[in-house]
Amino acid sequence: MTESAARLPPHRYRVYGLTVATWIPFPELDPAPVDGSVDVVFRLGRVPSDLEIAHDQGAFFQAAPSRLLSWTPSVARFLTIQGREVVVQMEPGAAERDVRTLILCSPMGAVLLQRGMLPLHASAVVTPFGAVGFMGKSGRGKSTLAAQFARSGFRVLADDVAAITFVEEGTPMVQPGLPQFKLWPNSASELGESVETLPRLLTQTEKRLLSFRNNFHSNPEPLIHLYNLNTVPDPGEIQLHPQPLFGRLELLKNHTYRGQYLSGLNLKQTHFRNISQVASRVPVTRILRPEESGFKLEALMNRVLADLEASQPSRRAQG
Repeated sequence: MTESAARLPPHRYRVYGLTVATWIPFPELDPAPVDGSVDVVFRLGRVPSDLEIAHDQGAFFQAAPSRLLSWTPSVARFLTIQGREVVVQMEPGAAERDVRTLILCSPMGAVLLQRGMLPLHASAVVTPFGAVGFMGKSGRGKSTLAAQFARSGFRVLADDVAAITFVEEGTPMVQPGLPQFKLWPNSASELGESVETLPRLLTQTEKRLLSFRNNFHSNPEPLIHLYNLNTVPDPGEIQLHPQPLFGRLELLKNHTYRGQYLSGLNLKQTHFRNISQVASRVPVTRILRPEESGFKLEALMNRVLADLEASQPSRRAQG
Protein backbone atom coordinates (compact mmCIF):
# COMPACT_ATOMS: atom_id res chain seq x y z
CA MET A 1 0.00 0.00 0.00
CA THR A 2 1.67 3.21 -1.19
CA GLU A 3 -0.60 5.57 0.73
CA SER A 4 1.20 7.37 3.54
CA ALA A 5 0.59 6.11 7.06
CA ALA A 6 -0.72 9.52 8.09
CA ARG A 7 -3.64 9.22 5.63
CA LEU A 8 -4.59 5.65 6.52
CA PRO A 9 -7.49 4.89 8.89
CA PRO A 10 -6.30 4.48 12.47
CA HIS A 11 -7.26 0.90 13.40
CA ARG A 12 -5.18 -2.16 12.38
CA TYR A 13 -6.23 -5.82 12.36
CA ARG A 14 -5.16 -9.19 10.94
CA VAL A 15 -7.57 -11.46 9.10
CA TYR A 16 -7.01 -14.10 6.36
CA GLY A 17 -3.29 -13.39 6.45
CA LEU A 18 -3.84 -9.71 5.62
CA THR A 19 -3.35 -6.51 7.60
CA VAL A 20 -6.38 -4.25 7.38
CA ALA A 21 -6.50 -0.53 8.19
CA THR A 22 -10.03 0.61 9.02
CA TRP A 23 -11.90 3.64 10.31
CA ILE A 24 -14.13 1.44 12.47
CA PRO A 25 -12.98 -0.81 15.33
CA PHE A 26 -13.34 -4.58 14.79
CA PRO A 27 -13.16 -6.07 18.31
CA GLU A 28 -13.73 -9.56 16.88
CA LEU A 29 -10.42 -9.46 14.94
CA ASP A 30 -6.83 -9.85 16.11
CA PRO A 31 -5.07 -6.46 16.37
CA ALA A 32 -2.03 -5.72 14.20
CA PRO A 33 0.88 -3.32 14.82
CA VAL A 34 -0.04 0.25 13.87
CA ASP A 35 3.38 0.86 12.30
CA GLY A 36 3.38 -2.23 10.05
CA SER A 37 2.57 -2.46 6.35
CA VAL A 38 -1.08 -2.47 5.30
CA ASP A 39 -2.64 -4.77 2.67
CA VAL A 40 -6.25 -3.58 2.61
CA VAL A 41 -8.00 -0.34 3.60
CA PHE A 42 -11.62 -0.01 4.75
CA ARG A 43 -12.82 3.59 4.56
CA LEU A 44 -15.98 5.68 4.47
CA GLY A 45 -16.72 7.44 1.19
CA ARG A 46 -19.11 7.94 -1.69
CA VAL A 47 -20.08 4.76 -3.55
CA PRO A 48 -21.72 4.98 -7.00
CA SER A 49 -25.19 3.61 -7.63
CA ASP A 50 -23.86 1.64 -10.62
CA LEU A 51 -20.52 0.75 -12.15
CA GLU A 52 -19.79 2.61 -15.38
CA ILE A 53 -19.17 -0.68 -17.20
CA ALA A 54 -20.42 -3.82 -15.45
CA HIS A 55 -19.23 -7.08 -17.02
CA ASP A 56 -21.65 -9.07 -14.89
CA GLN A 57 -24.37 -8.44 -12.34
CA GLY A 58 -26.71 -10.32 -10.07
CA ALA A 59 -28.74 -9.93 -6.93
CA PHE A 60 -27.14 -7.07 -5.00
CA PHE A 61 -23.88 -6.84 -6.98
CA GLN A 62 -22.22 -5.55 -10.13
CA ALA A 63 -18.76 -6.69 -11.15
CA ALA A 64 -16.07 -5.51 -13.54
CA PRO A 65 -12.33 -6.26 -13.73
CA SER A 66 -10.73 -4.87 -10.54
CA ARG A 67 -14.05 -3.58 -9.09
CA LEU A 68 -17.03 -5.02 -7.28
CA LEU A 69 -20.07 -2.99 -6.26
CA SER A 70 -22.24 -4.74 -3.67
CA TRP A 71 -25.00 -3.55 -1.38
CA THR A 72 -27.42 -4.50 1.36
CA PRO A 73 -30.62 -2.44 1.30
CA SER A 74 -31.06 -0.09 4.26
CA VAL A 75 -27.54 -0.88 5.53
CA ALA A 76 -24.70 0.12 3.17
CA ARG A 77 -23.14 0.11 -0.28
CA PHE A 78 -19.62 -1.23 -0.79
CA LEU A 79 -17.07 -0.70 -3.55
CA THR A 80 -14.17 -3.17 -3.52
CA ILE A 81 -11.19 -2.02 -5.60
CA GLN A 82 -8.29 -4.23 -6.78
CA GLY A 83 -8.25 -6.27 -3.58
CA ARG A 84 -6.74 -3.29 -1.78
CA GLU A 85 -9.58 -1.02 -0.77
CA VAL A 86 -13.22 -1.22 0.33
CA VAL A 87 -15.14 2.04 0.24
CA VAL A 88 -18.26 2.03 2.41
CA GLN A 89 -21.28 4.31 2.17
CA MET A 90 -23.59 3.72 5.12
CA GLU A 91 -27.33 4.25 4.81
CA PRO A 92 -28.96 6.65 7.29
CA GLY A 93 -29.83 4.88 10.52
CA ALA A 94 -27.82 1.75 9.72
CA ALA A 95 -26.47 -0.13 12.73
CA GLU A 96 -22.69 0.10 12.91
CA ARG A 97 -22.49 -3.55 13.97
CA ASP A 98 -24.37 -4.62 10.83
CA VAL A 99 -22.03 -2.62 8.61
CA ARG A 100 -19.00 -4.13 10.31
CA THR A 101 -20.36 -7.65 9.86
CA LEU A 102 -21.24 -7.13 6.21
CA ILE A 103 -17.82 -5.69 5.27
CA LEU A 104 -16.34 -9.08 6.18
CA CYS A 105 -18.84 -10.92 3.95
CA SER A 106 -19.22 -10.04 0.24
CA PRO A 107 -16.66 -7.19 0.10
CA MET A 108 -14.03 -9.28 1.87
CA GLY A 109 -14.83 -12.23 -0.36
CA ALA A 110 -14.13 -10.01 -3.37
CA VAL A 111 -10.88 -8.82 -1.77
CA LEU A 112 -9.69 -12.42 -1.40
CA LEU A 113 -10.60 -13.30 -4.99
CA GLN A 114 -8.97 -10.14 -6.36
CA ARG A 115 -5.77 -10.95 -4.48
CA GLY A 116 -5.56 -14.38 -6.12
CA MET A 117 -6.58 -16.35 -3.04
CA LEU A 118 -9.13 -19.19 -2.98
CA PRO A 119 -11.90 -18.48 -0.45
CA LEU A 120 -13.92 -21.61 0.25
CA HIS A 121 -17.34 -21.67 1.88
CA ALA A 122 -15.91 -23.81 4.67
CA SER A 123 -14.83 -24.00 8.26
CA ALA A 124 -11.37 -25.28 9.17
CA VAL A 125 -9.85 -26.91 12.24
CA VAL A 126 -6.32 -27.95 13.16
CA THR A 127 -5.76 -31.67 13.75
CA PRO A 128 -2.54 -33.54 14.60
CA PHE A 129 -2.18 -34.22 10.86
CA GLY A 130 -2.76 -30.67 9.59
CA ALA A 131 -5.66 -28.38 8.72
CA VAL A 132 -8.98 -29.98 7.77
CA GLY A 133 -11.83 -28.10 6.11
CA PHE A 134 -15.59 -28.73 6.18
CA MET A 135 -17.34 -27.44 3.07
CA GLY A 136 -21.09 -27.24 2.74
CA LYS A 137 -24.09 -25.20 1.81
CA SER A 138 -25.76 -23.08 4.48
CA GLY A 139 -27.36 -25.28 7.12
CA ARG A 140 -25.33 -28.40 6.37
CA GLY A 141 -23.42 -28.15 9.66
CA LYS A 142 -19.91 -26.98 8.80
CA SER A 143 -19.85 -24.44 11.66
CA THR A 144 -21.54 -26.85 14.07
CA LEU A 145 -19.04 -29.61 13.37
CA ALA A 146 -16.09 -27.22 13.72
CA ALA A 147 -17.57 -26.03 17.03
CA GLN A 148 -17.76 -29.65 18.20
CA PHE A 149 -14.05 -30.01 17.41
CA ALA A 150 -13.37 -26.84 19.42
CA ARG A 151 -15.43 -28.16 22.32
CA SER A 152 -13.29 -31.31 22.21
CA GLY A 153 -10.05 -29.35 22.56
CA PHE A 154 -9.05 -28.77 18.94
CA ARG A 155 -8.07 -25.34 17.66
CA VAL A 156 -10.03 -23.62 14.92
CA LEU A 157 -8.60 -21.67 11.98
CA ALA A 158 -11.76 -20.31 10.37
CA ASP A 159 -15.52 -20.48 10.27
CA ASP A 160 -17.70 -20.08 7.18
CA VAL A 161 -14.86 -18.76 4.99
CA ALA A 162 -11.55 -20.60 4.71
CA ALA A 163 -9.04 -18.55 2.70
CA ILE A 164 -6.46 -20.67 0.86
CA THR A 165 -3.07 -19.36 -0.25
CA PHE A 166 -0.15 -21.27 -1.79
CA VAL A 167 3.48 -21.42 -0.74
CA GLU A 168 6.25 -21.59 -3.34
CA GLU A 169 6.16 -25.38 -3.74
CA GLY A 170 2.40 -25.23 -4.27
CA THR A 171 1.22 -26.45 -0.87
CA PRO A 172 -2.24 -25.01 -0.05
CA MET A 173 -2.29 -23.15 3.25
CA VAL A 174 -5.36 -22.17 5.29
CA GLN A 175 -5.12 -18.62 6.61
CA PRO A 176 -6.62 -17.71 10.01
CA GLY A 177 -10.08 -16.16 9.70
CA LEU A 178 -12.42 -14.73 12.34
CA PRO A 179 -12.49 -16.28 15.84
CA GLN A 180 -16.27 -16.65 15.95
CA PHE A 181 -18.86 -19.15 14.74
CA LYS A 182 -22.03 -18.21 12.87
CA LEU A 183 -24.73 -20.55 14.17
CA TRP A 184 -28.44 -21.00 13.62
CA PRO A 185 -30.36 -21.27 16.92
CA ASN A 186 -30.90 -25.04 16.55
CA SER A 187 -27.14 -25.55 16.03
CA ALA A 188 -26.31 -23.44 19.08
CA SER A 189 -28.75 -25.50 21.14
CA GLU A 190 -27.21 -28.72 19.79
CA LEU A 191 -23.89 -27.51 21.20
CA GLY A 192 -25.43 -26.80 24.60
CA GLU A 193 -25.38 -23.02 24.22
CA SER A 194 -28.12 -20.73 25.52
CA VAL A 195 -29.37 -19.03 22.36
CA GLU A 196 -30.75 -16.01 24.23
CA THR A 197 -27.29 -15.09 25.53
CA LEU A 198 -25.58 -15.16 22.13
CA PRO A 199 -25.40 -11.94 20.06
CA ARG A 200 -27.12 -11.87 16.68
CA LEU A 201 -25.03 -11.91 13.53
CA LEU A 202 -27.13 -9.07 12.13
CA THR A 203 -29.90 -7.00 13.67
CA GLN A 204 -32.55 -8.62 11.47
CA THR A 205 -31.45 -12.27 11.53
CA GLU A 206 -31.84 -15.21 13.86
CA LYS A 207 -28.28 -16.41 13.25
CA ARG A 208 -26.03 -16.08 16.31
CA LEU A 209 -22.35 -15.54 17.02
CA LEU A 210 -20.28 -17.76 19.30
CA SER A 211 -16.70 -16.67 20.01
CA PHE A 212 -13.95 -19.27 19.96
CA ARG A 213 -11.07 -16.92 20.72
CA ASN A 214 -9.69 -19.31 23.37
CA ASN A 215 -9.54 -22.04 20.71
CA PHE A 216 -8.41 -19.81 17.83
CA HIS A 217 -5.32 -20.83 15.88
CA SER A 218 -3.74 -17.65 14.55
CA ASN A 219 -1.07 -19.15 12.25
CA PRO A 220 -1.59 -20.58 8.74
CA GLU A 221 -1.54 -24.35 8.41
CA PRO A 222 -1.19 -26.71 5.42
CA LEU A 223 -4.52 -28.06 4.18
CA ILE A 224 -4.46 -31.87 4.24
CA HIS A 225 -8.11 -32.87 3.73
CA LEU A 226 -11.51 -31.42 2.80
CA TYR A 227 -14.88 -32.89 3.72
CA ASN A 228 -18.13 -31.95 1.98
CA LEU A 229 -21.10 -32.20 4.36
CA ASN A 230 -24.45 -33.45 3.07
CA THR A 231 -27.66 -34.88 4.50
CA VAL A 232 -29.77 -37.71 3.08
CA PRO A 233 -33.40 -38.46 4.00
CA ASP A 234 -32.90 -42.21 4.42
CA PRO A 235 -32.04 -43.45 7.92
CA GLY A 236 -28.78 -45.28 8.25
CA GLU A 237 -25.12 -44.83 9.09
CA ILE A 238 -22.78 -41.96 8.30
CA GLN A 239 -21.20 -42.60 4.91
CA LEU A 240 -17.85 -41.33 3.60
CA HIS A 241 -17.18 -41.23 -0.15
CA PRO A 242 -13.69 -40.20 -1.37
CA GLN A 243 -13.91 -38.17 -4.57
CA PRO A 244 -11.97 -38.63 -7.83
CA LEU A 245 -10.17 -35.64 -9.33
CA PHE A 246 -13.16 -34.45 -11.36
CA GLY A 247 -15.42 -34.69 -8.32
CA ARG A 248 -12.94 -32.66 -6.26
CA LEU A 249 -12.82 -29.93 -8.91
CA GLU A 250 -16.61 -29.76 -9.06
CA LEU A 251 -16.97 -29.49 -5.30
CA LEU A 252 -14.26 -26.83 -5.01
CA LYS A 253 -15.90 -24.84 -7.79
CA ASN A 254 -19.36 -25.11 -6.20
CA HIS A 255 -18.10 -24.19 -2.73
CA THR A 256 -15.99 -21.18 -3.65
CA TYR A 257 -17.12 -18.27 -1.50
CA ARG A 258 -18.73 -15.59 -3.70
CA GLY A 259 -17.89 -17.57 -6.82
CA GLN A 260 -20.66 -15.69 -8.63
CA TYR A 261 -18.28 -12.70 -8.83
CA LEU A 262 -15.57 -14.53 -10.79
CA SER A 263 -16.86 -13.92 -14.32
CA GLY A 264 -17.39 -10.19 -13.89
CA LEU A 265 -14.05 -9.78 -12.10
CA ASN A 266 -12.35 -11.62 -14.99
CA LEU A 267 -10.83 -14.12 -12.56
CA LYS A 268 -12.14 -17.46 -13.82
CA GLN A 269 -8.73 -18.51 -15.14
CA THR A 270 -7.00 -17.71 -11.84
CA HIS A 271 -9.75 -19.52 -9.97
CA PHE A 272 -9.46 -22.65 -12.11
CA ARG A 273 -5.71 -22.72 -11.56
CA ASN A 274 -6.27 -22.48 -7.80
CA ILE A 275 -8.90 -25.20 -7.53
CA SER A 276 -6.81 -27.45 -9.79
CA GLN A 277 -3.83 -26.99 -7.50
CA VAL A 278 -5.92 -27.91 -4.44
CA ALA A 279 -7.67 -30.83 -6.16
CA SER A 280 -4.35 -32.35 -7.25
CA ARG A 281 -2.90 -32.25 -3.73
CA VAL A 282 -5.76 -32.50 -1.22
CA PRO A 283 -8.16 -35.44 -0.79
CA VAL A 284 -11.84 -34.46 -0.80
CA THR A 285 -14.46 -36.70 0.80
CA ARG A 286 -18.23 -36.39 0.64
CA ILE A 287 -19.97 -37.11 3.95
CA LEU A 288 -23.57 -38.28 3.89
CA ARG A 289 -25.30 -38.26 7.23
CA PRO A 290 -28.90 -39.39 7.83
CA GLU A 291 -31.12 -36.37 8.34
CA GLU A 292 -33.83 -38.15 10.31
CA SER A 293 -31.54 -39.45 13.05
CA GLY A 294 -30.16 -36.03 14.00
CA PHE A 295 -26.70 -34.53 13.83
CA LYS A 296 -24.84 -36.94 16.18
CA LEU A 297 -21.95 -34.51 16.45
CA GLU A 298 -19.56 -36.65 18.46
CA ALA A 299 -20.06 -39.66 16.17
CA LEU A 300 -19.44 -37.51 13.10
CA MET A 301 -16.31 -35.98 14.59
CA ASN A 302 -14.98 -39.44 15.49
CA ARG A 303 -15.64 -40.73 11.96
CA VAL A 304 -13.65 -37.83 10.51
CA LEU A 305 -10.75 -38.41 12.92
CA ALA A 306 -10.73 -42.13 12.17
CA ASP A 307 -10.72 -41.42 8.44
CA LEU A 308 -7.81 -39.00 8.82
CA GLU A 309 -5.86 -41.52 10.90
CA ALA A 310 -6.48 -44.27 8.36
CA SER A 311 -5.37 -42.09 5.45
CA GLN A 312 -2.01 -41.14 6.92
CA PRO A 313 0.08 -44.12 5.66
CA SER A 314 -1.19 -43.70 2.09
CA ARG A 315 -0.60 -39.95 2.27
CA ARG A 316 2.98 -40.47 3.46
CA ALA A 317 3.53 -43.01 0.69
CA GLN A 318 2.33 -40.50 -1.90
CA GLY A 319 4.68 -37.89 -0.49
